[in-house]
Amino acid sequence: MISRNSLIDVAIWCLVALMTFNTGLIETRMEEVDSKYKSVEPHLTSTEKPKLEPHVDLKMGKCFHMSREHCPTETKCKRVDPVSVFCCDVDSTRLKEALAITVTQNTVNLHVLNATIEELDVSQSIFRRLTSMALTDGNIGRIVGQFPKYSSIACLNISNNNLSSATVGGPQPVQRPFAYLFTLSVLDASANNLTEFPLSLMQSNRKIFLDLSGNNYLPCKHFLIAMEANNSSLVTFLNYNRTFCALDLLFNWFTELQIVPIDHLRVQKEVNASCLKIRPAESRCSCAPDRLELLDGAVTNVVAVDCSRRHLQQMPTNLPPNTVKLNVSYNNITSLQAVSDDPSYEHLRNLLVDHNDITSIVDLEGTKFIDNFMVFSITNNKLKTIHTYVLSNRFDTTGPSFLIANNYIHCDCNTEKVLKPWLLENLKSIPDYKSLECEDNMGPVVDLKEFQVCHTPRDWTDYIYYIIGLEVLVLVLLISKVSYDYWVFKTAGYLPWPANKMPRLPCDWLCE
Repeated sequence: MISRNSLIDVAIWCLVALMTFNTGLIETRMEEVDSKYKSVEPHLTSTEKPKLEPHVDLKMGKCFHMSREHCPTETKCKRVDPVSVFCCDVDSTRLKEALAITVTQNTVNLHVLNATIEELDVSQSIFRRLTSMALTDGNIGRIVGQFPKYSSIACLNISNNNLSSATVGGPQPVQRPFAYLFTLSVLDASANNLTEFPLSLMQSNRKIFLDLSGNNYLPCKHFLIAMEANNSSLVTFLNYNRTFCALDLLFNWFTELQIVPIDHLRVQKEVNASCLKIRPAESRCSCAPDRLELLDGAVTNVVAVDCSRRHLQQMPTNLPPNTVKLNVSYNNITSLQAVSDDPSYEHLRNLLVDHNDITSIVDLEGTKFIDNFMVFSITNNKLKTIHTYVLSNRFDTTGPSFLIANNYIHCDCNTEKVLKPWLLENLKSIPDYKSLECEDNMGPVVDLKEFQVCHTPRDWTDYIYYIIGLEVLVLVLLISKVSYDYWVFKTAGYLPWPANKMPRLPCDWLCE
């Protein structure tokens, strides 16, 4: 029979053993919590500690991220710590099933590596509680829906998924998947095929980090809008030196320059300051960066200046450096002399002077503008003639456009002989050539006829041929009359009445 003391000893030893076992389990659980990126290899009996992945904070574009060597071996998704889930090599169905099992209310970090998803619906409620969401190195056909309102996502990584702007947002009407991500501070959309800049992100006043490297066909003008926005200081481009954009070739005159680093898009702060220096001061012209252009062998931010409807009496002067576009339409300008005299017109390529009072383009003779312009519009002015020699051989190359509609010029013989053929010869560069009119309601210049305008005074030599013809005719008639009289005399023996009544002359014996 076992004594009472023996039973007490056995109970104590069992209690000690149980506490020792539980202590080991607690230490193991704590080690798993602290090791956020613990290796997912099966537990070995070896005493060697598993290899740990360093912890990555949610800042400067670093979302929760795991490398492929830590992919699950038995399941598609696993929890690497109480708040983080890592998935590999899944499709739409498997991802949905795996997330339903592994994602809990405490899960705030998700990384899906190499997902093949035809349509990723981001409006799923399972994404609402996430702080960091990454779907990388996969193939996502389309992103549809919108993240739920009041989502907690601060870092979103959709890099290297072959995404294009056409596949982000679904069919028309275009949706904006990221519209409700009010807490988003990091967006990594690198290594895709995006062609539209996420300008909606510029509407908030929060600081945001963008990584758009590897999307070489994002328009440069979109980057310019982002950089020139009032809150542009809140936007930081990650991988700045590896981010490129595409020039808008419809407006770029140097087609060999297509893809450029966004570093070239830094628009100088002096543009606005230079705009204030335009004379006359009361013009209050507006200036804006236009695009990138190759000037003097370097990629340069060029400027467009708008001085239209400013009641100007003369062309503005002291334009900002690298001004290539100038619009002075709807003013009262009478002369283009400033284009020749002011060096700030050196790089001007587009000049719009429509609806002014300009009477001649002679002031442009020999200027750099005439040699290099791409658009010169002088419609609805008071031109009296078009001096074709000013434009010399500018239209020998394709590209430049000269617009002259609704000018009423003085038409004469020279207009019909010189200007009309010149217009017809260069009609590809003068698209509105039929709208150049003659004054006095004579119609379009190209419809002029020679007899309408070419009237030269007659010289006395113009009548010499009539006189000679008349003399020949009189001589023929005289010879005919003499011959007839002689024939009558020989046949009838008498002279005709006119010859018979004529007095005899000393030389008549020669005819007897």
